[in-house]
Amino acid sequence: MPQPSVYVIVLNWNTLEETARCIDSVLGHSYLNYQILVVDNGSTGDSVAALRDRAPNVEVIALSTNTGYTGGNNIGMAHAFAAGADYVWLLNNDALAAPDTLAKLVETAETEPDIGLVSPVQREWTDAPDIHTICGHFDFAAPLTEQTDAISLARSWLAERPQRVLLYGAALLVRRALWEKIGGLDERFFAYFEDSDYSVRSIYAGFRNYLALDAFIYHKKKPTKDNPQSIKPHVYYYVARNEILFWVKYTRGLCLLKSIWWHILRQRYQINRMGGYQAGIDAILAGLWDGWRGVRGECPARQHPWLLRAAFKLFLFGRNKSGAMSPVHPARIRRPGGSPSTGLDR
Repeated sequence: MPQPSVYVIVLNWNTLEETARCIDSVLGHSYLNYQILVVDNGSTGDSVAALRDRAPNVEVIALSTNTGYTGGNNIGMAHAFAAGADYVWLLNNDALAAPDTLAKLVETAETEPDIGLVSPVQREWTDAPDIHTICGHFDFAAPLTEQTDAISLARSWLAERPQRVLLYGAALLVRRALWEKIGGLDERFFAYFEDSDYSVRSIYAGFRNYLALDAFIYHKKKPTKDNPQSIKPHVYYYVARNEILFWVKYTRGLCLLKSIWWHILRQRYQINRMGGYQAGIDAILAGLWDGWRGVRGECPARQHPWLLRAAFKLFLFGRNKSGAMSPVHPARIRRPGGSPSTGLDR
């Protein structure tokens, strides 16, 4: 029996060297029936020409503007499935894949026709790589999302709560039948939390989200605790905004208010860890405000009025008895349970 055909879709946006390393890791795969497609999201300079020179057998779609993680991957998926692909593998360009990763993902997907999405385990980029992300779990009645890096807990969720499993988009295998039924990623998210949303939509459409626990990618986790200044402001913006959009999409009433309130408190704690990184702090505040207002798509290129920002900061921080801004300790943050899904694992 011939191997199912797979399109490996890698987005590039002004990160030529990362994309080239990612492509090289795929070219060394043991799986044979695949095609690499790079979607360039409006990079400046000569990125597209350089990619074509360095990897002449790789197909490249060059876009004139940045359509986000959602838009770029949707263009890639539409192209791949129109070309007859059985699966699409959405692979982050800052990830490296082990030589047998794709083969194990396809093998897992082929075991049951109702498996719509499959993901590997994510390891750190170190000489002795530690697992940092496997999957997530959601409960809209609580409401909560949580994630785990424990193989035993991931197995438990798959066995006991298969209709609540969230997968992360760093290396997500998508079955053709799922795409034909629900379409692509929700472009209102632009970037971040679109993978959690796609996981929920997959389940609601009658498919299962599954893990290939013996398959790995190497993908560095964003250091929101140890080095928050190393993360670009737009990342903080989308995570702060899109978690609110996610909860608005799937919850109502008291559950919605609880989930947003917990999210605001957690972002308040993140701000306390930012030190003097004002651009990152402003991005979080803007994301929270835009999430509350229902702003979707690409981050707007504008500043909030200073009075609004000051009022929002006062709401987030409050003041202590001396009149100074009062930080929040993580022990004071109360939530229904579990460990949070940060939205940064993609």
